[in-house]
Amino acid sequence: MAQRNVVAIAAVVIVVSVTTIVVAGLIADRAAEAPASTTTTTSSTTSTTTTTTTTTTTTTTTVRPDVERIAMELDRLGLEGQVREVLMFGASGPEVDLRIAEELGTTCVGGVFVAGTAGNWSPRGSIDAATDAVTAIATASAACPTPPLIATDAEAGSSVLKVPVTPLPSPATLETNHLADPGTTSIALAPAVEAFATELASIGVHVNFGVVADVDVEPGTYMDRQGRSFGADPAVVAAITATMVEGHCAAGVAAALKHFPNQGSTVEDPHRLDSFSINDPDAWASFGALPYIETRAPLVMSGHIRFEGVDNGTPASLSGVITSWLRADLAYDGVIVTDDMHVMRGVGSDLTPPQRAIAALRAGADLALFVGADDAADIVAGLVAEASVDAAFADRIAESAARVLRLKGALGLIPGASASWFDWCGAPGASD
Repeated sequence: MAQRNVVAIAAVVIVVSVTTIVVAGLIADRAAEAPASTTTTTSSTTSTTTTTTTTTTTTTTTVRPDVERIAMELDRLGLEGQVREVLMFGASGPEVDLRIAEELGTTCVGGVFVAGTAGNWSPRGSIDAATDAVTAIATASAACPTPPLIATDAEAGSSVLKVPVTPLPSPATLETNHLADPGTTSIALAPAVEAFATELASIGVHVNFGVVADVDVEPGTYMDRQGRSFGADPAVVAAITATMVEGHCAAGVAAALKHFPNQGSTVEDPHRLDSFSINDPDAWASFGALPYIETRAPLVMSGHIRFEGVDNGTPASLSGVITSWLRADLAYDGVIVTDDMHVMRGVGSDLTPPQRAIAALRAGADLALFVGADDAADIVAGLVAEASVDAAFADRIAESAARVLRLKGALGLIPGASASWFDWCGAPGASD
């Protein structure tokens, strides 16, 4: 199993490096090759001498320390532990740890989503209450093989701010400032975002699902009505999202771009309805893809966006075809997290929660997000049962668990790990 996990992890190495990792299958192929031989024949008028020289080819295998370490972690977790690593559960308010533990019997999961409003961060309704909630999660998870990622949703502005921190300027203000003077985005916004993310980190947040990379296709689309996007110019959106990600990274917080491929191309609210793109895939590739090309981020959130005629209208969060636009076409190898699959109707009502998680992971997601913990035990049991009878799905779980563990290592949640384990942050080339 350890060798198998090394192979799986080698396939998901994220750091851009000149190091070559030779995986086990390649090693076996080369080991099976016959030794090379050369024959030299020398002729004279009196005799013929034939000399045979045998050359032995030695293959040197280099397994990076992080790959080996994560393989060990996967072995230690076992199947059920790996399944829990690819799941993130949450609950609203300060007792999220108790809610998850009540449903699942443990808080040893890939991540915990913390959300609330000033009214339910009781008793103080302040940043202290949020800190207490996160501290309670850490205490409850002290015996876990690796602690959960603590995630929240804190976008620019105050319309989506799930923890009580000082908000950034609104998306419209950031767009206006950039259009007036593009230099202000990198000069003025970067330190503001770092301060914002530092406040998140002071609570104990590791991951922020707060960088909106959606580009408004036309006035009146869902994100335009919400006032949550950075506008209709892909280059402007890309410049702001890159600065947002860099500012989070500087504060030690991993930021997620969302909602892949582009919620700015939908009219319907995915919380309430199926949400179809008014762009076709070609239009998306030349328009909505730019922020994902120009920004390196540790995570990307896949939305419940559907395309007519693509994968039978399956939402992006459950579509292997749409996920391939990110993994294959854009060569993204970070963590893919789904948008919420607990209450959002855009994911579809024809699947049970365990079936949604299975479909998302089969499609290529690494973390399945459920903002409620009601079905946590059933979801874990469903994934374990599926992986127990389907070796390919078990490998898919291991691959995603490795990505999640790599992110945890970069964030200091695995003893002895290094931030260099996960080196995708900010603009392309910023950390090469």
